[in-house]
Amino acid sequence: MITCNIVCHSNSLHLSQIFTGFTSLHRTGEIRLTQECKKQNHFDLRKPQHLRDAKDTHLLVTVNHRIKLYYDCHDSYEIDEAIASEVDCYFKRSYQPSRVPDSLKAKVFSLGLNYPLYSAESDTLEQERRSAFEQGWSNAEPLFRPMVENMHSAPTSLQDPGVLFITRAWDPADNPDRSDEKMAERIQINETRARCVELLRQEFGDFFLGGFLHTDYAVRNYGQALLQDNGISPKANYTGLLKRYPVCVATTGLHESIAWKMGEYVAFARAIVSERLNFQLPGDFTAGENYLEFDEPKQCVAAVHKLLSDAGLRYGMMKRNYKYYLTYLRPDALIRRTLDIGLSGRS
Repeated sequence: MITCNIVCHSNSLHLSQIFTGFTSLHRTGEIRLTQECKKQNHFDLRKPQHLRDAKDTHLLVTVNHRIKLYYDCHDSYEIDEAIASEVDCYFKRSYQPSRVPDSLKAKVFSLGLNYPLYSAESDTLEQERRSAFEQGWSNAEPLFRPMVENMHSAPTSLQDPGVLFITRAWDPADNPDRSDEKMAERIQINETRARCVELLRQEFGDFFLGGFLHTDYAVRNYGQALLQDNGISPKANYTGLLKRYPVCVATTGLHESIAWKMGEYVAFARAIVSERLNFQLPGDFTAGENYLEFDEPKQCVAAVHKLLSDAGLRYGMMKRNYKYYLTYLRPDALIRRTLDIGLSGRS
C-alpha cells in the first residue's frame, strides 16, 4: 500500500484538482491518505507582487514516509529553487524547461492543465482544510459545485456547429504594487480578448456566443465586447454551454499561463482554438491535433472557420481531447502519473 501524507498551508482553488485526485485514489484503495493542515503566513513583501502569496498554491506530499513530491500550481513560470533542491520531484503547472536551472532539470516535471474541481462525496479532509484556512466557513453547499462527475463529457459528432468564448477582462490597476510590466501584460490580454470577441461576433453572428463578464472594469472599458446576457455566466449555466458548443476559444492567461478554461475544454471533449501555448504539457498534446493555434485575432477567426466547416476534423479533435482527459487530466490519472514518477527507481 502506498502511503501519502499531504502537508498543506491553504485550501487554494488552484490546488482543488490536486486534492481531489489524491482523495479519489484514497477512496479506490490505491493509496492510504493522511493530511496535516499547517496555518502559516507565507506572504513575502521581498518578492515581486505576483509571487508574494505564491506558496498558497503549493503543496508538499510525502510518499511512503520518505519520498517528497512538491506540487506548484501557481500561474507563473517561476519555481521555488530552494524547495526544488530539497524535494525528490517538483511538479510545475506552468512548466517551461528552458527556465528551469540545469541543476534542477532532472527533478522538475510538467504537472499539466488545471481547473477547479472537487469530489462529489463528502470529504472529511476538505472539511478539515476549510475549518483550518477559511474563517467562518460553513457546511452549506454552493448552488453549483464543479465535480469530476459534472465536469466532463464524451465527444459526439451530432452537435450543431457553434463557437463559445466567455472570458474576463483584468483590471491592470487593481493593485497599487503591480509593476508596469505586469500592468502592460493585463492590458495586452484584455485587448486580444476584446478583438477576438468582436471579430468572432462579426463573422459568425448567432453561431457565436461570448464576450466579457460584466465586471465594473469591463463595463467601463470594453462595452462593445461584453457578454450580451450576463445571466448565462454562472458556473452551472456555463457548464451546460460547454456541452452544447463543439468549438471553444482560449487565450493566454496571466503570467503567460495556459487558461483554466483550456482544461475544462479538454475535459468536455471540445474542439479547441487557442492562442499559442507558452508552457509544456505532459503527454502528446500538440497544435493541429488537440487544438488549432493562433497568434492574433484574425488567425483565431480563420481557425474557427476551419473547425466549423470540417466535421471530421472537429470530431477527430474532440476524440483526441477526451482520450487526453482520461489519460492525463482526470484528477486520479493526473495524480497517479506523478506518483509513478516519484516512485520510479525509489521504491
